[in-house]
Amino acid sequence: MLLCGAPLLIAHRGGGALRPEETLPAFENAAALHADVLELDVHTTADGEVVCIHDGTVDRTTNGTGAVHGLTFAEVRALDAGYRFTTDGGATFPYRGMGITVPTLAEVLAAHPAAWFSIEIKQLEPDIVDEVLEVVDASGAASRVVLVSFQDAVVREIRARRPDLVTGMSLGEFVAFARLRPAAEETYAPPTTISQLPADSVTAEVVARAERFGVRLHAWTVNDREAMERLLDLGVHGIMTDNPALLADVLAHR
Repeated sequence: MLLCGAPLLIAHRGGGALRPEETLPAFENAAALHADVLELDVHTTADGEVVCIHDGTVDRTTNGTGAVHGLTFAEVRALDAGYRFTTDGGATFPYRGMGITVPTLAEVLAAHPAAWFSIEIKQLEPDIVDEVLEVVDASGAASRVVLVSFQDAVVREIRARRPDLVTGMSLGEFVAFARLRPAAEETYAPPTTISQLPADSVTAEVVARAERFGVRLHAWTVNDREAMERLLDLGVHGIMTDNPALLADVLAHR
């Protein structure tokens, strides 16, 4: 399994520092940079379409306003998903009016039929686990996805419904793992073998514990060369970055 390799280049939001985040051009660019994993977030529209977008609203990344789940798919699709992307503090907006839209999860999975994906379920109300699983299965992608949520209840629901799928640790599970006392390690069994964690939570102690339990640590979100080097020196198994070109360069010189 690719996820057993290290260190992995994980394109956070498809590499949102280089292209409009979580859009087809972003994922295409990340794939061209040989990202090992494409990371994205999902919500549903008012009529039940699973779409790739980080926020619960469309305001920050498009020319529209409102909650994703409060808009129909047609309304979301009509928005310009490249409208607010800038690399120079707002002096220019190179992707405005280029026809870039908010993609569906099905479209992204179909566009990269051999890629690994980390899919974070952001929407909590209403619950969308069934909808996400339906898309993953219909896309034939079950063997190449990691399903993630910070919420314990969402992760438990995924595992209960589909124990065959790879999941990441929830926030509560990671905190428990990071705070394990030596005596407790004798009876501890990790709930999964993948943990996505904030970069500042990666310590030599946590990495050593992960190695003992066969847990793969994927640190987020790292956009600075020095921080990338520090994490790689510590032995982290993957780095999530908005700038996959920078991380690719760092890895190429090690």
